[in-house]
Amino acid sequence: MLEIYDSLSRRKEPFKSSNGIVKMFVCGPTVYDYVHLGHARTYVAFDIIARYLKFLGFNLQYVMNITDVADKITDRAKEVGRDPIELAREYERAFIEDMIALHITNVQSYMRASEYVPQVISQVSGLIERGVAYETNTGVYFEVNKFPRFGNLSGLNREELSLRRLELCSSKKNPEDFSIWRKNDSAPGWNSPWGYGRPGWHVEDTAISMSILGDTYDIHGGASELIFPHHDAEIAQAEALTGKYPFVRFWLHTGLLNLEGRKMSKSLGNVIRIRDALKKYSAEDLRFYFASYHYRAPIVLSELHLKNAIVKRRMITKKFTTFSNLKTVDGSNNVKLLKIVKNAEVVFRKHLDNDFDTPGALTVIAKFGEDLSRFTKRREKVNLESKRMAQNVFQNMTNVLGIMT
Repeated sequence: MLEIYDSLSRRKEPFKSSNGIVKMFVCGPTVYDYVHLGHARTYVAFDIIARYLKFLGFNLQYVMNITDVADKITDRAKEVGRDPIELAREYERAFIEDMIALHITNVQSYMRASEYVPQVISQVSGLIERGVAYETNTGVYFEVNKFPRFGNLSGLNREELSLRRLELCSSKKNPEDFSIWRKNDSAPGWNSPWGYGRPGWHVEDTAISMSILGDTYDIHGGASELIFPHHDAEIAQAEALTGKYPFVRFWLHTGLLNLEGRKMSKSLGNVIRIRDALKKYSAEDLRFYFASYHYRAPIVLSELHLKNAIVKRRMITKKFTTFSNLKTVDGSNNVKLLKIVKNAEVVFRKHLDNDFDTPGALTVIAKFGEDLSRFTKRREKVNLESKRMAQNVFQNMTNVLGIMT
């Protein structure tokens, strides 16, 4: 049985779906610049997770948001003399192009925050009615003290939360309160019961995910840096609004990609853009490299380790090609080969059932390729049915990880 590590419970839990449908939401980018390898690390990981869920036979509904309303976008637009929405659309198109280039094709819907403002306004109104949000002269804020479970995901206690002074504003009741509507005269903006302005960051995602996937759903994913305050805030908003618990059954978070000891970040300026990396390495090479680390583990980007991963991937491909060129003979199935195939299938699934252990799965694929190549070296007799079965299983494995063309 598939077991997944839940960031909220901090343990692996059996994953089941009563109706065979899995609803998954992953936080997408803020589109004010080109996406980089740090994004690729997260989105490749969730693409592999999506592929494996479909491999297991689940009907997957996978949604990702596009944050096209944010201060970073308006600030960048001012710097370059562009319209914020026009700028956002340009980088949104570039993001989709990069996802396709990385063979990330399992996201069914990319949803823009700007297209869910009515739903945001409805959620903000509902939170005010329930007494967990309040209006000031600068906006509408969620009152953290009214939601006792706030901080459970990040593990921060009340004292620690009070020290996290986010969104400095003298009009707030408490330092840890966060905005769900921000009054602002500049574009882009929308009219609301609280005046002209735009949504807070956190409420954009709950408006999108709950509108499409419902009040509760199966998986919410993103990079580990989003746990606080973003995902803590999403839980508070959703559960305070609906009274339903849990908002999400499984919270999954990827480890950060670090470059020279610091996380890769556009704000830090230490980025390698995906489109630039793809000029030097293939999508399969990058996917193999990321898959050689568990999705929850941090990665320190190393050109040496990347080159080593490429050598390993190409060696596996070569061994499989050698087997594929093996001439078949008439006769019964090769019992030895079928045993190797069956064992590879079992162990491959065992690793991925263990919280998507991709490094272990790659080890299985490498050994499987080595075992198959021996049949050619030893000129063992293999009939067409046995050969095709081995080829299909091998290709199914590599397709889950997306490491072969």
